[in-house]
Amino acid sequence: MTKEDIVYESTKKALNNFENIKECIQGLYEILQITLTSENTYFNMGQDNIEALYENLLELMVNELGTVEFMKKLKSAEVDLDLPLDNLLK
Repeated sequence: MTKEDIVYESTKKALNNFENIKECIQGLYEILQITLTSENTYFNMGQDNIEALYENLLELMVNELGTVEFMKKLKSAEVDLDLPLDNLLK
């Protein structure tokens, strides 16, 4: 596999991952809409958190130097990936 093929496949996978993340975020918002009214405090807090999640994801992606450094730390296990969600990730 050539370097160009590797870059193409990596880019394709990254774009696919980003689309999947967007769908997940949209799904979370739809669940909020189905479950709670827009006047509900929990709906508003959930909406704020979903918007913050997406904004931070976009900022992380456009911060090229920061993202490269983050990936180095991730690969060397300096970043804690554990996200306690009441054991949902088992």
